[in-house]
Amino acid sequence: MHRPLVFIFLTSTVLGLAQAPQRPSGESTKDGTEGTPITFHVTSVRQEDLTDCDPAKCSSKKFTIEGYADTRRTGSRTSYVLTCTEAIVYEPTPHISVACIRLHASSDYDAKRFADSIDFWPDEHYTPPPYRVLYSIVSEKEISNASH
Repeated sequence: MHRPLVFIFLTSTVLGLAQAPQRPSGESTKDGTEGTPITFHVTSVRQEDLTDCDPAKCSSKKFTIEGYADTRRTGSRTSYVLTCTEAIVYEPTPHISVACIRLHASSDYDAKRFADSIDFWPDEHYTPPPYRVLYSIVSEKEISNASH
């Protein structure tokens, strides 16, 4: 009885996250898939187990990342709160169906910023599964001074 619900949940999650991100104005490319390169400094990492599926069939974990990226304008910095949800399905065999990249506090990462997400995955050819999920931007705030 729960199998259709798990299937619907995972299908909608994968299809929703697999779409190409939208771009802010001024960041256009011919195919719409290049982001704005940034260096993202992680200041905080949290994870929590979610209860959105039957524990006998699947599990999911939400990662919350806080950090900042300096902007091109001197003395300006943008702080971010990002989330990513990873799902593990136990049938027919246990496997990660959608994966979040692991990040650590006090570290800098090369990334690409899109209109509503940040991509930390390396630029390399990759064939799923699992599907690589981008971190969604929950909030962003400009900070006028870029002091460490």
